[in-house]
Amino acid sequence: MAIFHFHVNIISRGAGRSIVAAAAWQNSCRLYDERYGRFSNFVNKRAVAWSALILPSGGPAQWEDRECFWNALEAAEIRKDAQLGRQFDVALPDELDLPASIAVLQRFASEIFCIAGFAADLTLIEMGDTPRGKRHHGYVLIPTRPIVDGMFGRKPREWNSRVKLLEIRAAWAMMLNDKFAALGYDVRVDHRSNEERGIDAPPVKHIGMARKRIAARARQTS
Repeated sequence: MAIFHFHVNIISRGAGRSIVAAAAWQNSCRLYDERYGRFSNFVNKRAVAWSALILPSGGPAQWEDRECFWNALEAAEIRKDAQLGRQFDVALPDELDLPASIAVLQRFASEIFCIAGFAADLTLIEMGDTPRGKRHHGYVLIPTRPIVDGMFGRKPREWNSRVKLLEIRAAWAMMLNDKFAALGYDVRVDHRSNEERGIDAPPVKHIGMARKRIAARARQTS
């Protein structure tokens, strides 16, 4: 069974975060943050294999520009402790090459977020080599407000619930498994915890990119 990793972070002003900076970090690019009057510059910090900003039906054409879109969201939020967005952090199994990874991430965005009126900023990061090519890690950044009639609408409360989170988590696993089946791979992921599956074993820890680089440097100097 392939390793399943799915994590969600809330981007909140109350925690000192900026949604423009979060988008710049995710996409390893340079974006001007109008609220703070400064650039968030993460150019060449990571290897971006692919990225795209997808708008739902009815999204203004000018919002197809990443910098314009995320600044518009910052301007729409008044509260100093506003929750600005959600960032979904997902692992793409080694069985999926870049085209397959793009396809499953696009499906995830379209069928879960865009259909509900949310824009989705998608990014695939290169993490290393596998027998099939590069290993990829995925991010999906969405605003907490859907687009309604060309403007940001009210925040749907149900998206804050654990039930909704588990629904999205299960959908991601289903889409990965659909892609495995379409490609003829006899592997599957399971979004449930070991306890829920009746497995008496600690969960497998997902090691992030930063920790992998630290470990690699440690091996080189030992």
